[in-house]
Amino acid sequence: MHLAAYSPTLPTMTVEPDADGCKLHNSYDSQSCIVAATGILLGSIICFFGYRIFKFMLFLAGFLTGFFFTYMFCSGYLVKYLSEKALEHQDQIFLGASVAVGIIAGLLTLCIFYLGLFLLGATMGWFVGMVCLPFLYKQSEYLSEHTWLPYIVLCAFAIAGGILILCIQKVVTVIASAFLGAFGCINGLDYFVENSKSLYYSVNILQGHFDKSALPTCWYTWLILCLIPLMFIGGLAVQLGITGKGRDHRADRKSETVRKPLLAKFPVN
Repeated sequence: MHLAAYSPTLPTMTVEPDADGCKLHNSYDSQSCIVAATGILLGSIICFFGYRIFKFMLFLAGFLTGFFFTYMFCSGYLVKYLSEKALEHQDQIFLGASVAVGIIAGLLTLCIFYLGLFLLGATMGWFVGMVCLPFLYKQSEYLSEHTWLPYIVLCAFAIAGGILILCIQKVVTVIASAFLGAFGCINGLDYFVENSKSLYYSVNILQGHFDKSALPTCWYTWLILCLIPLMFIGGLAVQLGITGKGRDHRADRKSETVRKPLLAKFPVN
């Protein structure tokens, strides 16, 4: 997943929404390329094998939650407090802090099963909303001036996803992993195509920034967005029919609960 795209300095690399050509004006850096390539690889694995690696999915849900909100907070409110040298390396500082918080949150979700499960569904719901935001580009100025509105919509998606996964655990877990994997993989690919323009748009709206030149109006932007549901459907079919068939994520948890009283009764010296 191209998480480096959340940097507030990146929107300067905009794509001109010229109806005649929609010419690309991309620029790349090694850090973002590594993150994007990791997103493609990791997203592909999660999309097609997510339910098989259920515990990793719980960790990923906590990691993404901690990472995303930490990076949004740092890039939105801490930039003005940085000195010259720190300001020059703000992307690396914010990325490092976000990774640290994400790891702590990921470990927490591994320890608290239902919290991790809820966050997995909530993460899916949140990023479903992120995918939908570019389709509201005609209301971009209004949304950027009233940031509470997109946040309410995304939170509603997140809460609905979290509640749904608690009620229908296996099916929604497969859906969540297939979607998150497709989202991460396609956004990583999108970085190499157009510097993750649609992702910039959604993040800028949440930060209250409006830039007409960054509107997702070119044909290849919509083509990239259409690849997300296509890959999602493919991942869903593979997991339900092959990789997730006959498996139950609750089996490991039940074995752990049985093991604990046995260890208490027969302590190991």
